[in-house]
Amino acid sequence: MEPLTSWVINKDNMSSNGSVAVKRDEKLVILEITILSLIFILIVFGNCCVLVAIQLHKSKANRMYYFLQHLSISDTITALFNVLPQLIWEITYRFNGGNVLCKVIKYLQIFGPYLSSYVLVMTAIDRYQVICNPLSNCGWTPSRSKLMIKIAWIVSLMCCSPQLYIFSYQEIPGNPGVYDCWGTFPKPWGERIYVTWYAISVFIIPFMILTVTHYYICREIWLNLHKKRKSFRLNKNRDNVSMKAMKQNELDSDSVNSSQTNSQQTNSANVLVSVGKSFRFKGRGKLEVSLDKDFGDDFSPRTHSIHGLSRAKIKTVKITVVVILCYIMCSTPFICVQLWAYWVPTAQQSHIWNDYRKLNRKSNT
Repeated sequence: MEPLTSWVINKDNMSSNGSVAVKRDEKLVILEITILSLIFILIVFGNCCVLVAIQLHKSKANRMYYFLQHLSISDTITALFNVLPQLIWEITYRFNGGNVLCKVIKYLQIFGPYLSSYVLVMTAIDRYQVICNPLSNCGWTPSRSKLMIKIAWIVSLMCCSPQLYIFSYQEIPGNPGVYDCWGTFPKPWGERIYVTWYAISVFIIPFMILTVTHYYICREIWLNLHKKRKSFRLNKNRDNVSMKAMKQNELDSDSVNSSQTNSQQTNSANVLVSVGKSFRFKGRGKLEVSLDKDFGDDFSPRTHSIHGLSRAKIKTVKITVVVILCYIMCSTPFICVQLWAYWVPTAQQSHIWNDYRKLNRKSNT
């Protein structure tokens, strides 16, 4: 089911002379109802399981759980106010709820997809702050996450507002006395402008934000792992040098003990300096090794500091990436087809579009 279903209904049900074809393909209708029913059950069941799991682990819940909770809520809204109304609409064929309910349903039908997009955006921004700006965690409070979710809700509600003006319960053109929930657009650019607006606001802008934030997140994780590997190699070299220094101390101690009669030799401090390492005798046969030049603190990975990238943080990033990839794979085909259909002059006369418009209402949920 697509958020712009009535646009397709207006075109699909019109015959060449402007009258409305009232006969439907009953086999296709049964298939649509079956698929919509399965999708509705899967969405509700899956997201209810997620919400129950979050509630059961509420004592261990962190800010990531909070964002996942609202993501599940947005998907549940999509099921209840997008898939379910369309399922009922397919069964009744005509909308019988009046003008107010028509506007409310059309408003809520795209609210779920908008909310899912912007909750994902806020989740990505939160992960960016945790990974790339770890000092911000010191001043983090639960109210900050709540504010981010509130912004996602407000932006989504605002983006849905054009639906209230476009759709209404009106008489179907070419079929007097028959009413349906119908969309009206200014000619000739109304539909094209609104399709473009919808694609930009629900997908392109969120996609750009998700791409930028996760580029820097992946870059930071890669640099951290690179530093960790380098630190491991340097620590191994440090251990090797320490073993050599201990052996040198033993040899030097024997040499110093054999020449105790020479007071100048026993009281002097000999210094041996090499590139990147300093060796010097202190007292009697004690060799001090300094590795500061080669093995400074600059090579310590952030996992050893207060700003470290823990496994838990990396795991939350992996979860976010999987969710976002699923979102992109599910949204991209629908958005691309819509833009192609309304911007390519011959698109709606092609065989691809004729096949697509038969399936769009049951495949894009």
